[in-house]
Amino acid sequence: MEHNGVDEHGGHDGGHPGPPPYSTEVLIDFHAGQLEPAAADRVRAGIADDPDAQRVLAALDATNADLESLRGEELPIPPNVRERMVDVIRGFQTD
Repeated sequence: MEHNGVDEHGGHDGGHPGPPPYSTEVLIDFHAGQLEPAAADRVRAGIADDPDAQRVLAALDATNADLESLRGEELPIPPNVRERMVDVIRGFQTD
């Protein structure tokens, strides 16, 4: 979902970011490239010297790296989850 900007409290208001600090939601949208270019530029300028915002962005980078490292890796299904899945599938089968 694309957001236009952020309000003075770090929320969205249609393209007019207020002063920092920005909400985690805004930082997530910024990190994901979901803000319009002008709003992203304002947020980028506003977070340049904000250590809290930099920590959130670093955590998002780390999360993305962790998820990317799992790409293509087969992860085993825990036995209890497998059993529940089989029970659900059996429930859909008709004789």
